[in-house]
Amino acid sequence: MTPTAIAVICFIAFAISIFISFKTKANTGLIAMAFAYLIGCFIMKLRVSEVISLFPLKIMFLLFSVCLFYGYAIQNGTMHLLADHIIYRFQKKTKLIPFILYMLSFLLAVLGASAPAVSSFMAPVCLLIAEQTGIHYFIILILISLGSAAGTLVPWGQAGIIIRGILEDSVYADLATSLPLKICFNMFITGLLGLTAVYFIFKGYKAKSFTVSKPAKFNAVQKKTLCLLLIVLSLVLLPSIINTLDPAIDLSFFSKVMDIQMLSIVGAVICCLMKLGDEKEVILHYVPWNTIVLVSGICMLFGIVNKTGFFDSLTAIFNAQLSTTAICVILVLLCGFMSFFSGAMSVVVPLILPIVIELCLNSGYPLASLASSMAIGAIMTCTSPFSTAGSFILSCLPDASAQDKVFNRQFLLTCLLFIIPIILAATGFYGLLG
Repeated sequence: MTPTAIAVICFIAFAISIFISFKTKANTGLIAMAFAYLIGCFIMKLRVSEVISLFPLKIMFLLFSVCLFYGYAIQNGTMHLLADHIIYRFQKKTKLIPFILYMLSFLLAVLGASAPAVSSFMAPVCLLIAEQTGIHYFIILILISLGSAAGTLVPWGQAGIIIRGILEDSVYADLATSLPLKICFNMFITGLLGLTAVYFIFKGYKAKSFTVSKPAKFNAVQKKTLCLLLIVLSLVLLPSIINTLDPAIDLSFFSKVMDIQMLSIVGAVICCLMKLGDEKEVILHYVPWNTIVLVSGICMLFGIVNKTGFFDSLTAIFNAQLSTTAICVILVLLCGFMSFFSGAMSVVVPLILPIVIELCLNSGYPLASLASSMAIGAIMTCTSPFSTAGSFILSCLPDASAQDKVFNRQFLLTCLLFIIPIILAATGFYGLLG
């Protein structure tokens, strides 16, 4: 059987996996693993050990270790209280509050909270502020969804971990830290432009003043948790920052060993020993097991496709016919469309990023431009009523009739927001950082 035929079978298997998952609520990744075994062993005649070797162990460990550590900060209320204090501090800046809340959503995600976690404790507070100030629901939707999505793209964030894990298994392993940061910056600007547009369209500048009660002080457990978070982030970032400011100082050894995944394990052990949270509760509810299985299964299934050499043939076709600008625009549209029906970081990025890597390797395209277009195109659907964040924020509206009223408009808004990444991709903005 030809490589193209096997690749088509794998894509059909992927579509069937999504359909079965939609109908039965079974994990798509688990079904994809089964298809990887059936196609790999019975059609391609691979050994079972070869199929098992496609399991993305690095990605799984990254997600497990980082989410385990930051799970303590969410479980003991540190993240929630931090958000309350920042909102209280800036309550007098009414006209700027959407941008302040955008920065807060971004910051909380940078500190390790997943996008759904940020949405879960930001949405009720933000919607209450919106009710008091007259800020439109769509402004709240954009600032929470896009702000948290941008923040998770840092190398230790849940989205950045997935990108980093895929890069570490490629020839671009040396870019595993820098590329997520570039994508994070590009997504931050894209989200900020989207928020600015919605802010003026829905007259956020006419917001009325509001007051919130003074939040409680951080208790002893939360203070210790916050200190641990800052220490771990400092250990990860400082060697690189110092090297950038003064290249004469050689901290390459520390840059290598001060790795977020192992520091997170050490941090989780310290949290456990200091009783900063319930270890069993954190492992059970704050480690994203469903995402780990989902990403792992999809990586295994499309690892089968990679073994056929199909991606090499595909990149040759693109190289012969399309410019960098055209490919970037196509990636925004393609990944955005795919994300309406599947998860951006759990499905679309693990599927498309290996193709992007092959394109750049074989054809010389700039990786930052293509990877940013791919990731941002997929992420921009997080504001839709079908996405996790969009649907959750919609469900937080107190009036059921309001939910029905904004559903279609929310879907339309998401489609219109695609104009921003398309323009940025077409003008080469996503490649400015190299």
